[in-house]
Amino acid sequence: MECLLLHGLGGTPDELTPLAQRLAAAGLRVSTPLLPGHGASEAAWLASAYGQWRAAARAAYAACAAQGPTLLGGYSLGGLLALDLAVEAAAQAPAHGEELPAPAGLLAVATPLFLHHWRPFFTVGWRCLALPLWSRLTPVLRLPPRSAASRAVAPWRGFETVCSLRHLRQMAQAQARVRRGLGLLRAPLCVIQLWSDASCHPYNAWYLARRAAAAPTRLHLLPVRSPHGGHLPISHRESRETVAALAVEFARSLSGGPGSAAPCA
Repeated sequence: MECLLLHGLGGTPDELTPLAQRLAAAGLRVSTPLLPGHGASEAAWLASAYGQWRAAARAAYAACAAQGPTLLGGYSLGGLLALDLAVEAAAQAPAHGEELPAPAGLLAVATPLFLHHWRPFFTVGWRCLALPLWSRLTPVLRLPPRSAASRAVAPWRGFETVCSLRHLRQMAQAQARVRRGLGLLRAPLCVIQLWSDASCHPYNAWYLARRAAAAPTRLHLLPVRSPHGGHLPISHRESRETVAALAVEFARSLSGGPGSAAPCA
């Protein structure tokens, strides 16, 4: 079975390594492409856009799906992109004149469907309450670096001191589109998240599991003791083994035990 894993906003495929290695060891042909603008300069990242990330993810998924049944998954932004492509495939509304096949399964790790919500109330940041305004007034925010304790608990490399409100606004628009299409999804779904995630409230996982028409749907909300790294379940030292094991179990349920082969392009 093919497997496409998409990384998160501002990160790189390195953040997927613990998960990708376990899936590959289980016999899946795993691809972890670098999204446009990522892994390069800050200027290139800020200049990139959701439409570019989606187009690259779509091309990578089409390449994998051409080889055979594909487990489509992602972390954070990558999970949103995976759902976006799955909704397109389910709606049979090709964006570029080519029909996308439905994924064999969907793996959504710490995937945000809301940047803010009123009931229950949560927000990634108060500017998210008025993103159309703030993305114009203050398009780029400078953030403090992660603490040494956070880095030790959950390693991650990327643009951690930069926040693009323009990117967040584009994600919010994609989130609304994906939410409208969740009822179209039929592929088996596995949702994994930490209870302590402050960037992606657990309501996101509940909402996805409840609204998607996928059968079966697996929802895993995992506890950790550390107050750090709540949005990094794949690399978090308390959860990474569990996340990888759950993903492998899900993949095996789709294929009955995948065989080994080389990665897809």
